[in-house]
Amino acid sequence: MKELEKTKRISISTVLFILVLVIGFLTFKQPRNVYKKTHEETLSALKSTDYLVHLEDITNQHPVVIDVRSKSEYSKSHIENAINIPTAEILDNKSISLIGGLKNTGETAFIYGKNPDEANSAWMLLYQLGYDNTKILNVVTDHIDNKLVVRNYALEKPIANYAEIFKTITPEKVAPKPAKKVIPIKKKKKRKPEGGC
Repeated sequence: MKELEKTKRISISTVLFILVLVIGFLTFKQPRNVYKKTHEETLSALKSTDYLVHLEDITNQHPVVIDVRSKSEYSKSHIENAINIPTAEILDNKSISLIGGLKNTGETAFIYGKNPDEANSAWMLLYQLGYDNTKILNVVTDHIDNKLVVRNYALEKPIANYAEIFKTITPEKVAPKPAKKVIPIKKKKKRKPEGGC
């Protein structure tokens, strides 16, 4: 009798487990956004500054400009004909279809924010998803007297070539650190409790 109950429990558990697996497979959706660039491709793109564009380089065209600042900053002022897509909404269906449509027509989207660092996260997401038709406007934006002031951003260039410096340092050239001298500390002896009942 007990074995029959155990068998029933095992079979019910097995049926429930299989049911959960079937429901899981039926409701599984493939992710909408999948990275198409490897980390090596992304790093090689970051090594060159081809993804950065100055404002004067696009003024003679009719560019598609994307403002990734917040909606309140966009409503104060923005570059003429700029489309507001905050960074948090860059992967929404509407945004992805807009940028995908631009890629299909061969147009380039220029992304800007308060500075290139703010636009960098949106650009990097889009680039890794395969939208290599995007570039960053290398500008800084400020509100002065209720007007948007846009000026070029000066990129910092390192004084030293650290990659070459690290290549020249070998373990033989690095001086070994002297060993630490250990001074033993003598423990004090505990006193025995005195007297009393």
